[in-house]
Amino acid sequence: MANKIRIMIADDHPLFRDGLRKLLESEAGFEVVGEAADGGEVARLADELKPDILLLDIAMPVSGMEALRALAKASAPVRTILLTAAIEKRQIVEALQIGARGVVLKEAATQLLFKSIRSVMAGQY
Repeated sequence: MANKIRIMIADDHPLFRDGLRKLLESEAGFEVVGEAADGGEVARLADELKPDILLLDIAMPVSGMEALRALAKASAPVRTILLTAAIEKRQIVEALQIGARGVVLKEAATQLLFKSIRSVMAGQY
């Protein structure tokens, strides 16, 4: 396969990050390049690591929405998919307005997450 899709995970639960990393790296074409444990680290790490895709939980210390706002002002915005346990419709609308490319619930099937990552890489929402 050509270039791997470089993915960064932002979630405050170490066990979830570790499991997600293993899951993503088991899929051909995906590479996890970094992890952030709170929203405050997200913009700095994204700028440093330059991932293609950011999987961002909105329910973290220093919220994911604040991180998304910071990313929107960054010089090289990253394609962001919210990966969250629960989200309200107004939060989805706000996130898309700020720059998120999609929303995947943590209860979703693994294949849906993989498909979402590939769709966002192809320029879709």
